[in-house]
Amino acid sequence: MLLLAWLALAWTPARAQDNNGLTWPRAGATLSGVVTVQGVADHPNFRKWQVDLILGGEGGHATFLAMGEEPVPASAPLFDWDTTRYPNGRHLLRLRVVRDHLDYDEYFTPITLNNRGAPVYQPPPTPTPQSSPADGAQFSRGPGDGERWIEVDISDQRLTAWEGDKPVFQVAVSTGKPGYRTLPGTFSIYRKYEQARMRGADYDTPDVPWTMYYSGGFAIHGAYWHNNFGTPVSHGCVNLPVPQSKELFNWADVGTKVVVHE
Repeated sequence: MLLLAWLALAWTPARAQDNNGLTWPRAGATLSGVVTVQGVADHPNFRKWQVDLILGGEGGHATFLAMGEEPVPASAPLFDWDTTRYPNGRHLLRLRVVRDHLDYDEYFTPITLNNRGAPVYQPPPTPTPQSSPADGAQFSRGPGDGERWIEVDISDQRLTAWEGDKPVFQVAVSTGKPGYRTLPGTFSIYRKYEQARMRGADYDTPDVPWTMYYSGGFAIHGAYWHNNFGTPVSHGCVNLPVPQSKELFNWADVGTKVVVHE
């Protein structure tokens, strides 16, 4: 009996994440004004929690709301949310509980915003897909002796890696959203980190993967907190999907030229 009791206690912490999720608002709730969002966010290898609003529901644009670096093992207030800053309509709240090695679990809560006088959410037009023989998470073979350089096309939301005049890699990215311009110009990578912490007025994100700074605080890096690549949603950096950012990080060196243009 004592052995069974000890085993039950030993396994208790590993089940903490089973209760993760938002406890308020409830699924299907209609919200207005300021709402205190409550939830559970815990894991034996906890790194952080983050809540985003996915406008229009599944597949929509994700907007950062709040994050925390302390586990929340029992239902408790996470943050106060002013819903009047967002358009009316049916949306999803997404809680991400991030673990070691940038793994994470996601928990979704459908809600409706209904604030008097607020505009109704209208999804943006779907961009026309652009194909390229260099698309993908792996580099194609270049000439070997050509200069390696990186091109970021803000207008097309595309990053292309070149060896001389041959494109060897291309991927959809996210550059700066309105009010957070990605600076055009010609630069060089001056510092590389496998993980970095990034802070700003409305965000504090640890463990940003495969970060390459090329001008002041501007960097090319992976983004595990959204999947809106092809749309400008960043605070000025160039966001890539995490697998592609690792490929680019391993290909580029300190001193690699970065050309950013409209």
